[in-house]
Amino acid sequence: MKRNFLVAIMTVVSVFMAKAQNNELPMATLEHGDQTLVFTGVDAFTAAYAAAGDKGDVITLSSGVFNFTINGAKPFSKSLTVRGAGFEDDAATGTKATVVNNGLTIGNEEITSYDDDGNPVVNVRKADGCKFEGISFKNKEINIQNGMNDITFIKCKFGDITAGSYIQENKKNGFVSSFTIRQCVFWRINPYRIMGENYSITIQNLYVTNSHFSYIGGFASTSTIKVDHSVVTEENKHAILFATNSILYSSLRAGSTAKNNIFVGLNSSIGDDVQDFDNNWTSVANAGVWAAEGEDGSYAKDKTFELKYPNKYIGNDGTQVGLHGGNYPWNKIPSMPRIVESNIDTRTSADGKLKVNIKVEAQTKD
Repeated sequence: MKRNFLVAIMTVVSVFMAKAQNNELPMATLEHGDQTLVFTGVDAFTAAYAAAGDKGDVITLSSGVFNFTINGAKPFSKSLTVRGAGFEDDAATGTKATVVNNGLTIGNEEITSYDDDGNPVVNVRKADGCKFEGISFKNKEINIQNGMNDITFIKCKFGDITAGSYIQENKKNGFVSSFTIRQCVFWRINPYRIMGENYSITIQNLYVTNSHFSYIGGFASTSTIKVDHSVVTEENKHAILFATNSILYSSLRAGSTAKNNIFVGLNSSIGDDVQDFDNNWTSVANAGVWAAEGEDGSYAKDKTFELKYPNKYIGNDGTQVGLHGGNYPWNKIPSMPRIVESNIDTRTSADGKLKVNIKVEAQTKD
């Protein structure tokens, strides 16, 4: 069920004062305390981020293509919610995707201020708790720097994720915790690597659910990685996983746990010394998995990921195995409000204000 509502915003925004705006320009709105600020153009996301506070603000991106850059190649270091219109075009509603041209680096940043005596005071600004929903980062890399905590991606598309870093001067191994990926499409999650260096990256509480991806790389054995109701396509052995209710085209590494998974392909295996192997289906032919078999014989042709026999493959939670089961069945439309239509007056009023009408659509279910 959906609800539509119209938000009328009367605000003074410097970019509007300079020239008349095209209604088709990409738009970013920033909810900052009691204020709602509006920015337009390909750099609107960058401008909204710059104007946002350090924690708790919400940036909503319309359909369209955005650049995102921070001066000096600094990381995304604010605890914000950033939401878009979806990671791909929605034919049913005619809503176009929200696309960010650049990759994204998320990390902490040292901010220097000065006290009354002119002495420098250094504080660390943290991106812990930031959330992204309904955005396509195309096939760009998402880099989660060392020490990050509580990062969430929902209904997004991106390429690789690189997690953690190795601090050479201190000889410390990397650590990232509480990282959630839900209803996303991406390529791989890998630990940060330096050729010739001996170190390990620990990722604690990585939770990937109802997502379609290729591979999770070799994180340290101290990591905790759970994959649930997902489709995993690469055949190489992954990191040590706790895999449940998923469809896997790969074997599992020693020490993994596997419950209620479909292992696809005549040559698929569960891996050596799997710690806990319970109620799985092995050596399942690809033709017995998908309602619409892929042309390359690997996954659903129509990308809806509908099972051929949804009542046969039941997970340990009582719902069907794969993307359409669990608490977050596959759905690409963002659950939070998204800008689906905007109309911006081309002239300001006598008192320098500009009328902006924004049609926002929200989905009440995930």
